Amino acid sequence: MKKVAAIVGLLLLATMLNPVAASSSKGGGNYWHPYPYNLVPGDIVIGHNPTSDKIIPGYWTHTGIIIGWSSTYNEWIVVEATMSHGVTWSTLSEFMSRYDTVAVLRVATSDYVRQNAVYFAYQQLGKPYDYGWWTKQVYGDSYYCSELVWAAYIAAGGPDIDQNPGWSWSFANGVAPDEVYYDGDTYVIYYHSA
Repeated sequence: MKKVAAIVGLLLLATMLNPVAASSSKGGGNYWHPYPYNLVPGDIVIGHNPTSDKIIPGYWTHTGIIIGWSSTYNEWIVVEATMSHGVTWSTLSEFMSRYDTVAVLRVATSDYVRQNAVYFAYQQLGKPYDYGWWTKQVYGDSYYCSELVWAAYIAAGGPDIDQNPGWSWSFANGVAPDEVYYDGDTYVIYYHSA
């Protein structure tokens, strides 16, 4: 009996430490990724969705910024800009469940800058989605996903996390998720492909 209780306890502990990124009521997907725990507010989560490959240049197709831990949901919260909801939030597991490959990036800067980037992103909640992907602005009335993450760090006085800050044939004057991923001021702390 003690062995059964110990095994059940270990299974429950493993589930708590490595929850499944299941679908949610906000339109979650079908992909499973182990849950990362070495995160700090200001980290950037980025995903690849094969369906979006046709319209978004580069491998990575969506990004958001982790703003903090929620004791209500018992997980990290991500602020992101989506076509369907504008600047909104989701849980990290819901975000990750939409993508076959996910990564978490850390920006090479101070905790102070990261916190200010989080504050900026949080202040943009409720703004509409920006369909002008070929441009970018720090203080705008609307944002697309990578523009929001980029703007948060620029507004916070941090590094420019746009790999090609000027004009390019692939991205025009905008900032794509791929550019955030490959920028020299970001580095990967978590990567998983389902």
